[in-house]
Amino acid sequence: MKKLKLIGLTCLVIALGLGQINAQNSNEYKLDMSSGKLIVKELDEVEFEASSNGSVTITNRDNDREKSERAKGLRLINGLGLEDNTGIGLNVEKTSGGATINQISRTGSGEYLIKVPKGVTIVFENGSVYSKSVSFKNINSEIEATTTHCDVRLENVTGPMTISTVHGDIDGAFGTINQSNPISIISSHGDIDLSIPIATKANFTISTNWGEIYSDLEIEIEKTADSMKRYNQNKVNGKMNGGGVNMNISSTHGSIYLRKK
Repeated sequence: MKKLKLIGLTCLVIALGLGQINAQNSNEYKLDMSSGKLIVKELDEVEFEASSNGSVTITNRDNDREKSERAKGLRLINGLGLEDNTGIGLNVEKTSGGATINQISRTGSGEYLIKVPKGVTIVFENGSVYSKSVSFKNINSEIEATTTHCDVRLENVTGPMTISTVHGDIDGAFGTINQSNPISIISSHGDIDLSIPIATKANFTISTNWGEIYSDLEIEIEKTADSMKRYNQNKVNGKMNGGGVNMNISSTHGSIYLRKK
C-alpha cells in the first residue's frame, strides 16, 4: 500500500513538472533562422538580445494576461488578415529572405524577448501610439529601427545601424564600433544620450535645431568659415582618433549627450 502511494506521489510530481514545462514552452516560439533579414512590426514592448545558437527564439514574458471570457475558444485576428500562429500573440511569416513578425493585437499582447543569431539583420518598425520601448542588447549584427513613439535603448551594440524615432528618446552604450558601414541615430523630438568607447575612430556629424550638444569625447571639431550666421541650428563636424566610420547623430528638438566609455 505504501509502495502504491509512493508511486502515485511520484507520478503526481512528474505530472506537475511536465505541466510547468509545458506552461513555460507555451510562452516561447522558435524559428530556424541563422541568416537573412528578420522584420519585426508593431511590437509595443520588445527586447532584442544576441543568441549563441542558430535559431531565433521569441519569448512572451507576459503571456498570462487574463483573456476575455467571450474570447475563449476564438482566434485573435486583425484587419491585415493575420492571425496568431505562434500561440504568443504574434504572426510569423517565413519569406525567401528571412521572416516577418507582426503583432496581432492593437494594444499589445505582452512583453517580448527576441534572441537573434549573429548573422541575422534586425529590422524593427513601429508606428503605434500604444508602443512603449525597444532595446537592443549585445547585438553585433546590423540594426534598422524606425519608430514613432518608442524610446530606444542600446546596450553593448556595435553597428552598423540606422535608428530613427519621432517622439522617443535614444540612449545607451556602444561596444567596439564596427568600422564597415555608417551609423545613423536620429530623434525628432527626443534626447539622445550615448556612451562611446574612447578608442573609437569616427567622423562625426552632430546636429540639433533647438537643443544643445554636450560631450566629454576628444573630438577634433572642424571650424567653418561661413560668412552668414545660421540661426536655430547647432551643428558639429569633427573627427575622433583621426577619423573612421561615419556617425550621424541628430535631434531636431532635443539635446545630444555624448560620453566617454
